[in-house]
Amino acid sequence: MDEFAALRFHLDITDPSAVSASRRFARSLAQRLGIGEERAEKAAIVASEMATNLLKHVGRGKILMCGVLGADGYWLSMAAIDAGPGISDIADALRDGVSSSGTGGSGLGAISRLGDRFDIHSRSGEGTVVLAEFGTGIRSVAGVTVGAFLQPHPAETSCGDGWYCRDRKGTLDLGVVDGLGHGSKAELAADEVIDALRRQSGGPASAIMGIGGEMLGNRGAVVGVACIEAADHRMSYCSLGNIAAMVITRSGKVKRLIGRAGRIGGRVPELSNETCALAPGDTVVLHSDGIATLRREPAELAPLMTRSPALIAAVLQRDGYRERDDACVAVARITDAPHSQGGAQGIAR
Repeated sequence: MDEFAALRFHLDITDPSAVSASRRFARSLAQRLGIGEERAEKAAIVASEMATNLLKHVGRGKILMCGVLGADGYWLSMAAIDAGPGISDIADALRDGVSSSGTGGSGLGAISRLGDRFDIHSRSGEGTVVLAEFGTGIRSVAGVTVGAFLQPHPAETSCGDGWYCRDRKGTLDLGVVDGLGHGSKAELAADEVIDALRRQSGGPASAIMGIGGEMLGNRGAVVGVACIEAADHRMSYCSLGNIAAMVITRSGKVKRLIGRAGRIGGRVPELSNETCALAPGDTVVLHSDGIATLRREPAELAPLMTRSPALIAAVLQRDGYRERDDACVAVARITDAPHSQGGAQGIAR
């Protein structure tokens, strides 16, 4: 496994060497996603600025990077997360010249200008999450904007969790897979399940049952799949095993979706879809058991639900990461009328 592949999801920012590593990995991932040399260089600058800011102002933190499918190609999502004191005045911090990092940029102002999309979330005593995204064209797929991030087990470089999304003629399929265990064998198991799911053409239950027989006796994985029909504001969902799924309203009210016990690799029971209506502004969250169960009051969740899906995924990774397993969070929200690429597919691992 090459150096980039080993660290493509998550970088611990603990010492100055992480600055150059962040820059190098961001440039490499941007180039692999095909978003252009100019954006690759901007992403490298932003990664360097993020790492420097974490070291200077907090002392440590993490940078998460992930490729995400847009309507016209891939986007690079990059988030700096910390558990520091928070930023008391975000507007002031975004002003040009407000940086004590000593770099060629100007702190958050440089990050907000260089990224094609930018978002920030900070709460006193809880820390800050800064998001920058790089890409071209329409960010949503089939009328849905998706954000996701992964973290491996602390002792591993491979990640046994994975996720995928695809535009299936105006319906967005979104799935989260957790290969049993962790490390390279769990990563391979997750990859096999994702590849098999992408060959299915039906809804969630039929897709999961369809791959169950095909993968009987394999190492195994648990899986959750949502099919979001943005034009009709509805979703169908099915899971096998302990993938958590929920719909969070704009007011912060949480509706949890129910899965069936079992796993891919064993005997798959007869499954059925759970369906629910999606109102404008509703947010769909899928995550593996490497993330702690979300337990927040609606009043606390509501402000977060106004932010971009990628920023929400980063906040949930920061606040819910158990640090004893791989972790995956995928977040989706209906954004506009469906814009279909007639079968565009994406995988972010």
